[in-house]
Amino acid sequence: MVTTRRTGFSPSMRGYTLLEVVVAMAVFGIFLMILAQLTSEMRDQEKRLPVNMHKHPLVISVLARLRRDVLDGHGRFPYKNEHDGYVASPKVLIIETVNASGGVETVVWDFRTPREVRRRAYNVGNATEWVARGLPLDFSKLEIDAVRTHENAAWATRIVAKDEKGQLAIDTILQPRATE
Repeated sequence: MVTTRRTGFSPSMRGYTLLEVVVAMAVFGIFLMILAQLTSEMRDQEKRLPVNMHKHPLVISVLARLRRDVLDGHGRFPYKNEHDGYVASPKVLIIETVNASGGVETVVWDFRTPREVRRRAYNVGNATEWVARGLPLDFSKLEIDAVRTHENAAWATRIVAKDEKGQLAIDTILQPRATE
């Protein structure tokens, strides 16, 4: 509150009282302390729970598309050894899938380039390409393999990736849907 005081022969003086200034500074100081404490807690939380590969948005999108392609695998053995100059290896997956329109297409997943994944889909000879760039450098250590879960089962895809410390970050087995 602004006060007006008259003293003797001096003109009127206006301003805040000392109590008003102290209260305003205390409220502002409490606000700054709360903000600093929240920032400190967020920094500590980031140290306790570092970002892993499953939280990286590009890794999630790559794994989601790869999962969809494997689940939509066509036939009892949808994996191919070669297609259009690509040869299947631990860094290259070639799979025949059913596309959204009901047709069959061949999809090539190429993990050979560090920090980049290429998905090429061949439908009636026409190739479409999807590229994920800016992936974590450790994601390039990913390996893909076709495995059998048991003797009479269809083939499945195993995806294994390790982080920068060499610890297992991703170990997933994706089984194509039953088509017969």
